[in-house]
Amino acid sequence: MTIPSGWGERVATAYGALRMHRMRSLLTILGIVIGITTVIALQALVNGLNRTVETQFKSIGADMISVNLYEWGIHFGPHKRKPRKPLTMEDSETVGRCPSVRSAAPTIYEMQQLRYRAKTIGPLTICGTSEPYARIENYGVAHGRFLTDADVARARWVAVIGHDVQRDLFGLEDPVGKKLRIADRMYDVIGVLSSRGAVFGESQDNLVAIPASTFQNHFGKQRSVNISALPVSRAKAEVAKEEIRIALRRARRVQPGEPDDFALNTADQLISQFKQLTGAIFAAMVGIGGLSLLVGGIGIMNIMLVSVTERTREIGIRKALGARRRDIRGQFLAEAVLLCVAGGVLGVSLGLGLAALVGKVSPLDAAVTPGTVILGLVFSSVVGIAFGLLPALRAARLNPVDALWYE
Repeated sequence: MTIPSGWGERVATAYGALRMHRMRSLLTILGIVIGITTVIALQALVNGLNRTVETQFKSIGADMISVNLYEWGIHFGPHKRKPRKPLTMEDSETVGRCPSVRSAAPTIYEMQQLRYRAKTIGPLTICGTSEPYARIENYGVAHGRFLTDADVARARWVAVIGHDVQRDLFGLEDPVGKKLRIADRMYDVIGVLSSRGAVFGESQDNLVAIPASTFQNHFGKQRSVNISALPVSRAKAEVAKEEIRIALRRARRVQPGEPDDFALNTADQLISQFKQLTGAIFAAMVGIGGLSLLVGGIGIMNIMLVSVTERTREIGIRKALGARRRDIRGQFLAEAVLLCVAGGVLGVSLGLGLAALVGKVSPLDAAVTPGTVILGLVFSSVVGIAFGLLPALRAARLNPVDALWYE
């Protein structure tokens, strides 16, 4: 029997000892595997969610400032909001006159069925807006033209339809110049928007845009108007927001010291809130993973204590052959760390596999950062050292004479 002195020899000896009890070793590291797998897979899922949400939100206007009655946000349970005075078409014009705002457009929405000849679809989104809307919302015009200021000024009965509306209602027929029935009124189709795909599974092409003035004449002027504004540049976004705030407070006669009776919202704001939510979920799941690691560490400590008892005579022989306390301590510590590292490697592998599976079966861009993998392996090693230290110290302190006579 040799006495392992270097760490390489200790690891090799530890590996041989663990191989003798493969099933017990596998069951021992189960908690470590579950904990590391949970953290790795969840981190990949959170990263994928955050990237997907950021991409989706920015696809509908990264620089856009949306003026609404209330702040965008994620709310759970009942949420009461103080009634506010509706935003108006005049407010939209006020926003458009701000120096750092390139363009602004009102947006008012209604769900209605569409009819062309004998075919009916919907209800779909009807948007009352103006000429800058397409540029602000990143819509292109595939055929025909978009709304103009003259259409709004004269409240013309014209409509620009989305790609899905053209496909579902007109098929292969050219819709430009045709009559489209919305509710009980006929509109001239003047253009078709380029396809923009889906955001969070919701098609952005099931849309019909009509002049905001026409919308109010047909569907009423009581509802609040949303306002989409585009700053002159991304660098001027905060300046534009402040100019909009000052201009609207003045136009809406908000007294000094009183809170705004409107809200300025951006895609970055929603992205930040979503990341805070996923960060809280990740922290909670890391806590659950930490509990699994704790349970796994306690299991490893118990198994190592049992191993010390089973190998008491072996420890006595090693000490009789000249093994020092630190040699015995290092031997058992190496076994505990090797167990935990094996659990960490298996957990990382399973976590990476789950991340790859999520990436294949879902639209999420699930990805694991190298830092998380390294952290998982380091943390599993720390667990091995922390929970393997007590058994290692107990083995090192055994009296060699008593150990040799142990049955």
